[in-house]
Amino acid sequence: MDVELTVFKQSDNNNDENDRIVENTESNGAQGAFGNLSAGSSSDKPLGNLGRLKKELNESVCWKLKVWMLILIIFTVIILVIFLSIYLCSAHRMDVDDEYNVEEFVVPRLFTGDFTLLNLTLDAELQSNLTQKLTHIYTSSFALGRYFKHAAVNPQRNNSSSFEYELKFMMPEEHQEIIRYTLSKEMVYNVLQQQLLDEEPGDPLYIEPSSLTMEVKLIIFNL
Repeated sequence: MDVELTVFKQSDNNNDENDRIVENTESNGAQGAFGNLSAGSSSDKPLGNLGRLKKELNESVCWKLKVWMLILIIFTVIILVIFLSIYLCSAHRMDVDDEYNVEEFVVPRLFTGDFTLLNLTLDAELQSNLTQKLTHIYTSSFALGRYFKHAAVNPQRNNSSSFEYELKFMMPEEHQEIIRYTLSKEMVYNVLQQQLLDEEPGDPLYIEPSSLTMEVKLIIFNL
């Protein structure tokens, strides 16, 4: 009798375990089916959108021209218009200050001063080299180059390391604004002073920046 009860209990337990296994299997199957259904539906959606997009792009607008061709043409035209506008603006842009005629510069303006060389060398071409140096400084100046005429350098009699210089500029007849701003003593002096400050002291033609002086030379016209 005891043996039969034990067998019954074991069989009942086995049935319960089998029921749980079946339930778990069914739930897992349902979840898997649901997951596959969800994955399938989610994957079908973008594929459907992509297909519709391709179909719309391949539709003919006029003649045999498709939508994607029309979009490509529009973008190409926009890019060409942008580049063409930039080219035309750069080609035809002209600064008003660059429009000048040297032949109209008939009024002279002179500056004189002196400076001292730091490294004096016994060079027969020293005076010529100093003249070329001043000429290069002012002809390469964006603001003053158009007005510059020539420079002259002469050694001082009482000091072999000091030199006198003269700068000549030419201006148009209407030159009041030019004298006030462009060819003012401060402007002409600062251009030379800045160039001297940028040079190396070891240069044979090195001019001591602190020794530089400059004055406007008055011109007396004979009537």
